Amino acid sequence: MMKDATKSLPVFWLLAIRFGMAAVLMLVVFSKNVRAHLDRRTIGVGLLLGLWEWGGYAVQTVGLTMTTPGKSAFITGSYVVMVPFIAWAMGMGRPHRWDLAAAAVCLAGLGFVGLDGGGLVNFGDVLTVVCALLFALQFVEVARCGGELDIWALTAWQFIAMFGLSALLAVFEPVPSPATFTPPLVLQLVYFGVVCSFVSLAAMNYAFTRVPPAEGSLLACLESPAGVLFSVVAGHEILSGRLTLGFALIFTAVLISNGWPWYRERRAKGAEQPEQPETPGRNHAS
Repeated sequence: MMKDATKSLPVFWLLAIRFGMAAVLMLVVFSKNVRAHLDRRTIGVGLLLGLWEWGGYAVQTVGLTMTTPGKSAFITGSYVVMVPFIAWAMGMGRPHRWDLAAAAVCLAGLGFVGLDGGGLVNFGDVLTVVCALLFALQFVEVARCGGELDIWALTAWQFIAMFGLSALLAVFEPVPSPATFTPPLVLQLVYFGVVCSFVSLAAMNYAFTRVPPAEGSLLACLESPAGVLFSVVAGHEILSGRLTLGFALIFTAVLISNGWPWYRERRAKGAEQPEQPETPGRNHAS
């Protein structure tokens, strides 16, 4: 849908409409949260999150003009490797070896899903690495501050920043004519603003306040194989052995990331429970 929409609207006009719609919805639905947290730190962190998220979108879009969509998707997904180290640098704890193992397996899986086997590193790829870094910073900052500050107020200011920056650059693009906004395009824009931004990004921000950054980024990168899967279902791509292997590796990475905390918690509970004495007159077989 985004690919179709960019054929009708300039990129920053599209982003301005999308995030402007999301910002208005956040201000309406969470007006009490926003009014109750009009402090300097909430506004500052929210605007910073918006700058990083918008910067990621911007450099990814520019980089995509110089590299292939598959390489772009793969390099963007490399934030799963960056997040544990950025979180460590921000004082959120040393990454566990299982987190690093899961990130490495996931990166390999994204490679099979996204790479088509062609092309060397170019400037577009370098820009996409910057995109991945900006997304990783945004994920970690949400996880770090979201528990202390109101996440809905933060998200509202994030969308306001993304709308403002997009609108600022849209001034330098051709103004779309009213005839451009056909019913199908309007429906697409509503979907982008309501579902993809207001619902999805806000829900993801909230989720990052409830899970460790490494685990959250790993689950978030499921966007890449999910996109390919929908493409296969729609008949735009064939489910090859390479894609199947990539899906299997990513699924394995999710199991590693989520299975280790569960196993560790279960062992801790088992160690805390005292050994129960055997009931007289009964044995293990009974």
